[in-house]
Order: sequence, then C-alpha cells, then structure tokens
Amino acid sequence: MDDPKAAGGLSRKAFVRTAVAAGAAFSLPGCQFFATDPQKPRSRDGGAADGSGRAGGRTEKEAPVLAALVRQGKLPPLKDRLPSNPLVVTPVDRVGTYGGIWHSLLVSGDYAAWMDRQQRYNGLLRYNRDWSGIIPDLAESYDVGKDGREYVFRLRQGVRWSDGHPFTADDIMFWYDDLFMNDELTPVRPTDMLSSGKPPKVEKIDDHTVVFRYDTPHGLLPRVLAGGYGDEIIGKPRHYLQRFHRKYNPDGIAKLVKNARLDDWVQLFLNQADWSTNPDLPVLSAWVVTSPLGNGLDRIIAKRNPYFWKVDTEGRQLPYIDEIHYYVMANLEAALLKTQNGEFGEVDRHINILRNKPVLARSRKQGNYDFFDLTSELVNDAVITLNLTHKDPVKRQIYRNKDFRIGLSYALNRQEIINTVYQRQGEPWQTSPRRESKYYNERLAKQYTAYDVAKANAYLDRAGFSRRDGSGYRLGPDGNRISILLECTGQWDSPALPDVADFVSRYWREVGLVSEPRVWNATLMATRTEANLPDASIDVDFGGLNILMDPRAVFPHHGTEHFVPWVQWYESGGKAGEKPPAPIRRQMTLYDEIRTTVDEKRQDELMRQVVQIAAEEFTLIGVVLPATGYGIVRNDFHNVPKSMIASTGAWYPTPGPTDPHQYFISPD
Repeated sequence: MDDPKAAGGLSRKAFVRTAVAAGAAFSLPGCQFFATDPQKPRSRDGGAADGSGRAGGRTEKEAPVLAALVRQGKLPPLKDRLPSNPLVVTPVDRVGTYGGIWHSLLVSGDYAAWMDRQQRYNGLLRYNRDWSGIIPDLAESYDVGKDGREYVFRLRQGVRWSDGHPFTADDIMFWYDDLFMNDELTPVRPTDMLSSGKPPKVEKIDDHTVVFRYDTPHGLLPRVLAGGYGDEIIGKPRHYLQRFHRKYNPDGIAKLVKNARLDDWVQLFLNQADWSTNPDLPVLSAWVVTSPLGNGLDRIIAKRNPYFWKVDTEGRQLPYIDEIHYYVMANLEAALLKTQNGEFGEVDRHINILRNKPVLARSRKQGNYDFFDLTSELVNDAVITLNLTHKDPVKRQIYRNKDFRIGLSYALNRQEIINTVYQRQGEPWQTSPRRESKYYNERLAKQYTAYDVAKANAYLDRAGFSRRDGSGYRLGPDGNRISILLECTGQWDSPALPDVADFVSRYWREVGLVSEPRVWNATLMATRTEANLPDASIDVDFGGLNILMDPRAVFPHHGTEHFVPWVQWYESGGKAGEKPPAPIRRQMTLYDEIRTTVDEKRQDELMRQVVQIAAEEFTLIGVVLPATGYGIVRNDFHNVPKSMIASTGAWYPTPGPTDPHQYFISPD
C-alpha cells in the first residue's frame, strides 16, 4: 500500500509520551514509546551474548555456516563481529534454529522495492511490529532539543558493514554532504526531510554521534527516519562508494565511467550504490544480494550477512535463515500454482487477493501452509476523484458543486459492489481513517453512503442540473449532456477497479449522467493524471492507519493523485499550480503547523481539524473499506505474526517491521 508513499500518524496509540518544556532539550528514555535504551543482550539464563556458547540450552551463537568459516580462519570470531551492544530482537513465538532457504515470490517490474521490504528494513530508527511506536535501530539513543530544531543521534558502537568495515558517523556525513546535498545526485530533495522547505544541517560530533539541525522545527522527523527514507541515510558506505564519486576521485572517475560504458559519473555512482544489482556493495542488512537477476539465473539470491548487528534474546546472532531465493515471475497464474504447491515460505503480496482465496484455501493441506491475517493500511479500496481542477471550465464548475458530488455518492449501490466484486468482504465507506486510528471520523466514514436513488436525484436537481434532454440525460450550464469518463487501471495490486468502475458508471447513468469507464495501463494513467487530464478517476487510497504522514485522502498533499494543480501550489509555496479554495488552504496551513511541532497532543488536535474539514468539504467519494485480508505461510516457516499490517506504502514496509531476520524454518 504509506509511506506507500509516505512514517507516523499511523498509530492508534500515543507516539510520544514526553513532556516538552518550551525551549528546552529533552531526552527520550527507553521505557517510553520512543525507546532509546534497549536491554543488554542476555540469554534466558543470564549468560553472555558474546558467542562463547555458555548461555542457555543452546551452545551455538551463530549459524553453522559462519562457525565453519571462523574455524577455517576465514572469518573473525563472533565477538569481533557484533557491536558492543547489539540490538536484541524478541522472537514472535520462540527462539529459532539456524539454516534453510526462504523461497520468496516477486512480480516482474519494481521487484527491488519488495526485496527492500523483506531484507532491508533498517534505519537510525524503526517502527515496532504493530506500528504503535518508534524504537531504536542503528541509533542506540537520541535526544530532541530546541523544540524540534535539533536531533542528536548516538550510533550503536561496533556495527560493521557486511565486508567488516566499521559503520560510523562518517558514513552518515558521506550521505549528507556528498549525496543529499549534491545537486547532481539529488536534484530534488525529499520533501519529508525538509522543514519549511529547507534541508537540515547535519554535523558529526564524534565517530558515533551526529546532529541534525533545522532552522525551524521538524516535528515529524522521527517518523520520517523510521519510515520510507530511513534506509537511505544509513545505506551509503563511504569507504566503498567514494571511489565512484567525482569529488573523491577527480582524476580516475572518467576512466571508470568509460570502462562501464556509461555517459556520466552520476549514473556510475547510482549503479554502484544499488544494493539490489551490485553484489560488491557493503550493506547493513540481514542478507546480502550475492547473485542479482540475469546471467541466466531465474532467481535473485541473497545470503546471510556475517556482520549483522542484531541478536535474539539468547544472544544468538540473527538472521536465522541462511539464504533468500527470490523468484521473479511475470505470470501470476504460475505464481498462484507455486503457492498452492507450498513452494514459498511467506507471501503477503501479489497473489493473496480475494478472488484467489477459495482456491488457496482448498490447497492448504496439500501445500502444507496456512493463512495469517492482514489488516489493510488503505483508507479505501476504491476512491473516486472528480477532477475539481479540470481544464474544462464547465466540467470544473459542475464537479466543484458539493451537492452534485453528494448526489453521485447516494447513487452508488455500495453493498451490491461489495457483494459482487469484493465477495461480500468490506463495508460502505468514504475516506475517513479506519476505526483503529485515533483520527477516525464517523461523519467522514459514513456520510452519504446509503444507496438512495431518490436522494441522489434530489441532490443533483438541487445542484442546478434538473434540466434533461429527450433521452433523460441531465444538461449542464452549457446546454450539453453532463458526462464523466471514469478512468482506472487494472494492475495486479488493484484488479477489482475495472469492475467497480463498470458498476459506478452504470449507477450514474441511471440518474441521468453520461458515464463510461476507461481502463489504462499504470504508466498512461499516471501521465494523464500528472497532466490534469481525467474527468474522474478511481483508485485505492492510503492513510487508513497512517493519515498523519500520508494525508492524501483528506487533503491535496505531495505524492497525491488528487487535484494536481493544488498540490503543485502547496509544494511550491504558491509559485506554481493553482491556488485552492480557502478550506483546502486552511488544511494546508494546519498541516504545516503539524510538521513544526513535537507536541503530540497538539499534532493530534491539528490533524483532527484537517480530517473534519475533509468531512465538511467532501471532495472525494469512497466506496468500500477493505476487509481483513490474508497472507500465506508454510507450516514449517515460523515466527511470522498471526496478524500483520498490510501496507504497500514505504512508511510501514510490510513485512519489514515484523523482523524477518527472526523468521526461521523447522519441521516442528
């Protein structure tokens, strides 16, 4: 589904439990949601976590394949590979056993994004498993000062890259000075990393301490670092990449570019920094890609990182699983058959759609697998966006009429759509965050969701469009039939949308509108949306559990598919796009204040105001709240939670926050 794309605001519980004295710095102790002082790694009987083999009932503290390399003198002892205070991971069910291959499904296309979720969710901070708070990761602790203008991060000492080289503050400074602030490598800086449109100043205090300083407070930075952008900051090893950077290799860079048959050093650098295609790039993740796709391989292979810096509660180095084999498949029917045969360890994307569940359910015994629950992060499985910024002034006038939109909403038989398209799964819903969210708004969830053709016609008449032609079609202010071309895609992650669009168009024709569905491929749809061409579109929408960080369902925000000229105006500070109406501008002002306060109670107050304005303005029409979904897990594949949040956005990169490095394979 974030943070796609967009960290925080997704929780139903309090994110920050700290009292902030005005103007004073404050520290976030480990007993609070922003835990910053995790327990020392101890075994269950109090033994050491140093690889000595003295702790607990298990003598092995590392994978046998690594222990063999240590005995052969090809790898340092475990105590020299772990940090002084490794991060302790509590297994979901039980301490696991080492070994095995995780066979995993990928769909052709943007497969690196899925791999990233599965093996590479690391950052200075991270989300806990149920998305209720932020916990330390590579930053062992951190302080927030000057009302959110200063963040001091203390790095976990002794962490090493997968090649054994130390990870230090120099690596973060390399990211900042030579990537983030380099206009060639980062021509547009990520909005979420900015405060009042300005980037931070990042400084090294010592080898294990860095400080981010902003001119104005950045109240959401911890959520940003725990979400979609966190791995960028800690994923650029200076000792390896500086050779491919013009600043550090001015004399030799031209030769490297030529030898690689590339046009410039920027592409060379980006290629070398790509963990999914460059097996030589040192990483901090639990597994390292050793065999990228290509060269006759039908899969991508990733093997365990011998220097991974996390341990279980008995001090045993993670990950448990030796290798991940990713099978990149273009044919979803073939992928479904492999899943039925039990060939994949865990699946939570691509083929676990509603229409496949009966087939998969019948094959559970044969395939030796079962289901687990997936709670969707989506605010709605089908949101209709009438283009309120349409280039045609007549259509713009019609679509901006709230009574017109209310009439269209009453015309929808949502329950029929749910019964027919979604196999009776889901409930009629507009665009409120889910009930589990502290930002849930009953009015925004349920207003105008009843199927009532009489009310639909009454509101359409009230909107000023009671006049009809001889065929019964309503006429607009220009005397022409009111028409709506309803556009959508039908790709693998939203296969139901064309069917929904068919139903919606039929319902609208029944109340006197000319309406037809049109299905585009995803690329063309994105191009048309960016050019502000559609009459109306229908798509999934995000923010069900994460509206604070991904508010596109309640107001035009960056990364949105809704009302592009308004988004451009907002992002440019009024220099581009189109000035939105006063209520939308009010939402933007409120959200800007959210970004500049660290007081969670104040953030909540402001966000609820944003949501309430969305209820009053009713700019989007929702169809169905997603029901609880399902994932597939083999019966010999353990420590996968019985319930997991399903997010396709980057803010909660499913299944990353559930700690796949503590999954293990065992027949019992």
